Amino acid sequence: MFTILQVNKELPVSELSGHEYVALFGGRDVLLATTDGVNRLPRAAEVHDLLPKDATMLVVGSIDGAVCCGMPANLDGVALPHGLSVVSTRQAFAESGPDIMNAVSRVREMTTWHRQHRLCGGCGTPLSFSDTDLALVCPKCGERYYPQIAPAVIVAITRNNRKELLLAHNKRFTDRTFGLVAGFVETGESVEQAVRREIMEETGIAVKNIRYLSSQPWPFPNSLMLAFEAEWESGEAKPDGTELVELGWFTKETLPTIPAPGSIAHKVITQFFNL
Repeated sequence: MFTILQVNKELPVSELSGHEYVALFGGRDVLLATTDGVNRLPRAAEVHDLLPKDATMLVVGSIDGAVCCGMPANLDGVALPHGLSVVSTRQAFAESGPDIMNAVSRVREMTTWHRQHRLCGGCGTPLSFSDTDLALVCPKCGERYYPQIAPAVIVAITRNNRKELLLAHNKRFTDRTFGLVAGFVETGESVEQAVRREIMEETGIAVKNIRYLSSQPWPFPNSLMLAFEAEWESGEAKPDGTELVELGWFTKETLPTIPAPGSIAHKVITQFFNL
């Protein structure tokens, strides 16, 4: 089980014992080990030759009592030891247990946060690790900065006594995939307000009976996906043309191509239709 570390801690590669779990990621890919067909994070001893000797690992927690740390790495074209493979983060989430999702998400998000917050936004002084909590502190003006996540709602919109589900084709999709309506929560609004606003903005319809389903970290770079179900109330569904270019009400029999496993959209859609 993955347990979060609530204070800042770094571990030089030269001081690794070999027993640590290591999350190495490059771009949208992550390095995994496989034992008896089950994915896991590799131990430090297994990736020793892949780590720059002068590098420092960010410690993010523990898995079953063993230190879990990680860092970005160049995984392109690297010769890997037997039992290790580079997979997409989405694939890792789909084919692995929650420990990998939580550990990889935390390493990605924390290292990105550190890289983007090197200087104090108030006075420009280089920031330092807090000794007491998970903050970056300005030694000059005392300002404190904490890791930030970007909450986003993703909604299964139903009608006809839950026989139909509204799915959308986003203009960013490179194929004919249809997913759920989603968007970020804005400053000053509740998640329920965000659900209503995003749906109205992108589809032109009003919804009712909003119900929370589940959540998922989505480290691209720091989102938290909050899944809901809502019932159509009024209006004709029309794509906004800015983000969504096509909308449709689908049944289990007419279901189009949906997002790949590893995303909360895939989970919600497949559970909705009992696939």
